[in-house]
Amino acid sequence: MSLSRRSLLTTGSAALAAAGLGWPTSSRAAPSIVATTYPGSFDEAFRAVVGPAFKKSSDGGVTFTPLLGVDQIGKIQASRNTPPFDVVLFDEGPLIPAIASGVLEKFPVERSKSYADIPGVFRHPDGYAPVITAQLIGIAYNPKKITTPPTSWEDLWRPEYKGRVGITGLGSSLGTAFMVEIAKLNGGSETNIEPAFEAMKKLLPNVGAIAASPGALAALFQQGEIDIAFNFWNNVALLAAKGVDIAFAKPKSGAVVIRTSAQIVKNNQDPKAVLDYLDTVMSVETQKGLEAAPWMMMPTNGKVALTGANLTVAKSLDDLIANNVLLDWTKFQPLRGEWITRFSKEVKI
Repeated sequence: MSLSRRSLLTTGSAALAAAGLGWPTSSRAAPSIVATTYPGSFDEAFRAVVGPAFKKSSDGGVTFTPLLGVDQIGKIQASRNTPPFDVVLFDEGPLIPAIASGVLEKFPVERSKSYADIPGVFRHPDGYAPVITAQLIGIAYNPKKITTPPTSWEDLWRPEYKGRVGITGLGSSLGTAFMVEIAKLNGGSETNIEPAFEAMKKLLPNVGAIAASPGALAALFQQGEIDIAFNFWNNVALLAAKGVDIAFAKPKSGAVVIRTSAQIVKNNQDPKAVLDYLDTVMSVETQKGLEAAPWMMMPTNGKVALTGANLTVAKSLDDLIANNVLLDWTKFQPLRGEWITRFSKEVKI
């Protein structure tokens, strides 16, 4: 979308809203920005919690666009001067090439209201925006079909799960993290993923569906198409809150922690509104809203404690980081493009 078209859409919508509410249309329109989310529970949570919080704190509007991280980078690079987004959501893997491509701005720490509450483990070493949520990857399963909770990633290969396993590709951090963990379990490493591809060949008889995204993978439980898969804790928690037969298990090797940040795009249309948006996302009130049921997203603001079902997977944020797996994405992110291409060719049902 061009800048002129975006401007017409946002200012036109603001003018219509103002006229409907009886506000003078000659006044400066409230700031409106475009921010990405991830498809699925992430998008639902941001629309329910972050959007209203941003409206309350800044009288600003935000349009959410759900996309995977790898797709966001390409869209920004294709239109650097008039980017389609003002704020982008990145897991730590896709964030590396995004920074290298020069499409992101560093975070203005000195002007932020919320940054001081973010612990060091969630701050970017090179000055980009901090982590806004930590996602936890483990094993999702249907407790009515699988009565003994799984304890290892390797349980997905059990013969009794023929045709009942769900997976997703390496275009998501979820799929990539799973493959790296499988490689490590089979003698490989964060850079030697060959054992994981060999293991996937043996898994294929069990695979009933290959989803396009983590959100789509979670939805397969709701549709009754799969009984076990790797997935994010917050996806599982949201479905469980909706009454879906789904539970979460941490592998004995540890669940994988993915740190997700919201980053500032260069040439964004309203720098003040963008900072207000990020401060809103990092604020105590908003993070409490995202942490609460049914969203169950792990907070990164040090003033927000874990509650409810989150306490079943971690006692605290310190416990979350100390007793689970943090991958070094700098080692294998450069290899990921090749892995994605190979996976799409070799892993089919």
